[in-house]
Amino acid sequence: MPPHRHITPSASTAPRIPPGHIGPDHRFAADGHASRFACGTCGSPLDRYAELPSGTVSYEHPIWKNTDHRPVPVAADAVEATYVCDFCTDPKILFVYATAQPVLVQVDTPGSFVVRDYGTRWSACVECAALVEARNLAGLLKRVRSPVMAFEVVAHLSAMLRQVLSTLRPGRALSVDGRWEPHPVPATTLPRIRDRLAALIAGDVALPFALGHQAVRTPLAASLAIARLYWVDDEFTILTRNAAQVLPRLGFSPGDLPAAHGFVAWAQPVDARRRCVAASWSSHGDAVQLVGYRSVGDGLAPAPLQQLRAQVGWLIPAFAVTLRPGQPVTATHPAATLITTWRLIRQRLADTTPAKVDTSIRRAYQRARRPEPEVALVRIRGARATSAPAQHINAGAGSERDYRWWVTPHWRHQPYGPGRSLRDWIVVRPHLRGPHDKPISATTTVRVLGTLPPRPEPTAQAPTEGP
Repeated sequence: MPPHRHITPSASTAPRIPPGHIGPDHRFAADGHASRFACGTCGSPLDRYAELPSGTVSYEHPIWKNTDHRPVPVAADAVEATYVCDFCTDPKILFVYATAQPVLVQVDTPGSFVVRDYGTRWSACVECAALVEARNLAGLLKRVRSPVMAFEVVAHLSAMLRQVLSTLRPGRALSVDGRWEPHPVPATTLPRIRDRLAALIAGDVALPFALGHQAVRTPLAASLAIARLYWVDDEFTILTRNAAQVLPRLGFSPGDLPAAHGFVAWAQPVDARRRCVAASWSSHGDAVQLVGYRSVGDGLAPAPLQQLRAQVGWLIPAFAVTLRPGQPVTATHPAATLITTWRLIRQRLADTTPAKVDTSIRRAYQRARRPEPEVALVRIRGARATSAPAQHINAGAGSERDYRWWVTPHWRHQPYGPGRSLRDWIVVRPHLRGPHDKPISATTTVRVLGTLPPRPEPTAQAPTEGP
């Protein structure tokens, strides 16, 4: 049987990767079927096979993956798919490339042959991306082959890689599928990290979540450049994360914003799914655009880490949404933690003090004749206040408690005037009670988002402030 021939167009005539794509492939093919399939058992992406001349299509695990089960093809969006670099299988994916048309490689079988369809989407780690950019076929083949690999497998890989490099579409996209351990960014270098992020947004790499369109990325980059910088310490981050999980349904108000344009970094990841460590917001009339960011780079060797910092930086987008006045927000909203941070600051639960910025960064700003960078360090107000010594006994009547708790906002019947003979109702804002060296009870954090009840009648009794 003659070899299956496949005519490919010139890569130079192929269109660029669209700027707003999360990757080169659309979620669904033209016939309405999902274009990416994964195994419903293990989450591994599956390779597509077409047996010729019958045309029978089947799906198999990648040849590099050892499995103890048959593949169960489902749409990749239906499971938590585990993506890896399509060249070396490293899970730390950074970029996605696209070929002008599907990469097809023939595999001979007794009496016929099978065509393996690798599609058009090609995920790459930092090191493989550098080889792809250089069109280095020998370098890629050396990186992906193993000493025990059979000659036929090496020939198959070589044919596949040659097709990829010869039919690449111009440009590349940031991947949202990479598995990176979260690594919060320090307050001392936050201006540099923000500047590198602004340069990434303003660059030409295709961005996810429709951020790559010029009408979106240009204002976002400009907003980041002038954003007020906040860094939230560990204790306030824990408070924010716990409170966001019980965020009541509320309508967004522009009055929640601590600044028109801002960038906040948390000392810990604030959500289990996206693992966000930072977020930004930018005001556009009555609308506010919110973007969450995850960290990249943790676990890389020095050389690829340096490449990553130069090409991308420290952060990549994890979500993007727009809010308008009155739009409802609940605990399941992607930006619930950011909105909770705003509300806690607005409720005067935070002390903000200047954080120390690295001397090298301050000097770089001076040389560029830019205003000295300022980072506001956000802490719980009064968290270090002195209190009675802790007693290591269970909480009970007349004893010190072994935790701190949040007090709900309420009214207090406060003495005032000559000899403190007069009384009036005053507002008591949410605050901490209990021994200062004890942990904060997470079960009471819902109280910090509570609303103030109506002003009591003059004869009403003041409420207690216990847990």
